[in-house]
Amino acid sequence: MTRQWLLQLEPDADRPVDPAMPHAVVAAMAGVLGPEPVRWSVQTADTMAAEILAQVPEHGGGPGPLATLRRSTESTVLTALRLLHAESSGGSAMLPDDALEGCREFARRGLRLDQVLRGVRLGHARLTKELTAAVERYVPADRRLTELRRVTEALFGYADTHASLMAEAYIAERDRWCGSDEEARRKIVDDLLAGRPVDAQAATRGLRYDVSRTHRAAVLWCADADTDADPPAAERLHHTAAALARVAETDGMLVIPAAENSVWLWLASGGALDLAERARAEIDRPAGVHIALGPPAHGTSGMRRSHHGAREAQRVARHGADNWLSDYREVRLVALATADPTHAQWFVHDLLGPLASNGTRVRELRETLRVYLAEERSLRAAAERLHVARNTVTYRIKRAQELLLPTSLTDSTLELRLALELAHSQFG
Repeated sequence: MTRQWLLQLEPDADRPVDPAMPHAVVAAMAGVLGPEPVRWSVQTADTMAAEILAQVPEHGGGPGPLATLRRSTESTVLTALRLLHAESSGGSAMLPDDALEGCREFARRGLRLDQVLRGVRLGHARLTKELTAAVERYVPADRRLTELRRVTEALFGYADTHASLMAEAYIAERDRWCGSDEEARRKIVDDLLAGRPVDAQAATRGLRYDVSRTHRAAVLWCADADTDADPPAAERLHHTAAALARVAETDGMLVIPAAENSVWLWLASGGALDLAERARAEIDRPAGVHIALGPPAHGTSGMRRSHHGAREAQRVARHGADNWLSDYREVRLVALATADPTHAQWFVHDLLGPLASNGTRVRELRETLRVYLAEERSLRAAAERLHVARNTVTYRIKRAQELLLPTSLTDSTLELRLALELAHSQFG
């Protein structure tokens, strides 16, 4: 016997659905529940992840940890739906693999067990609320109370089992991790990044990397969530790190695992500023790997400075097939201006007006104007850079000016260019 009302679950059409779990897993679940309930599950899991981050921000820390959390919540929701659909006992549930790996990562990142379990409780509370609303919507009134009772009991059993298995996995991973050399190296790096006093000679011995040099930090991560990909993410990341070290012609490299699909990298260098350009030209990038470079900086404080620059480059960069490497020096103005995202959004809409919208045609006009101003108002240079005719640039600039009113191209060029760069970072 199954709960057929679960097959009626539908996602919110106004919200995007972008699963963090591997596509093969999503497709397999869609074969059991149907595509719409799976899309509903992804949206519910995203809401769970957002609430967990708001209440326990230690679960976050960048795209890698966020992707891990999303995979964990998605697998939790899909497992719950599969159990409810088959009317299995929640207490007999096994912890989904993605939730198990997420728990191990929490232990390696130093989250406390109470923070991990609070995230579990928050997630299950949201899931119970969403399923309760679904019962009230899809189940006939004469069966609703009975079904609510059954769903609540099943979810309580599942949550209890989930929390117990998470605690067991966390403790086992913590005990393994705390006795490892990797944990000791991570602690030194955490102290450096937090600005805590560190003995440079002891840090150099512990990290097997000279912290007194000039450093170039990088964050490398895999955008795809497919943990079964060939080669696996860890192999692709370390291959790319080695390639970046080769291009930098460095004799010192430090690689620290940051999350399941992310690593932190430091290269001892003389501070060459053309590393991004050389990397783009010389590295044969493995599929799905992205790089964010920090600025050159010296000593232990420089390791922290360059790393935070790389994290900022990762935060604001738009990555695609042809734009997989971001250099802090190229995006630092946008990074500074978006420190307060809401204020930055207001600034863009105040300056650009209708030109700030996200339509394909408007993006084309906005990008042409951005390049035109970046090329010192040269129609020829803008046309060459955009690979279009000069007359096309002229026409687009005129149309962009019409949308800009009352802002004018004769107004503050600095403010207008900044607004265009911010819009480019957000929309393209």
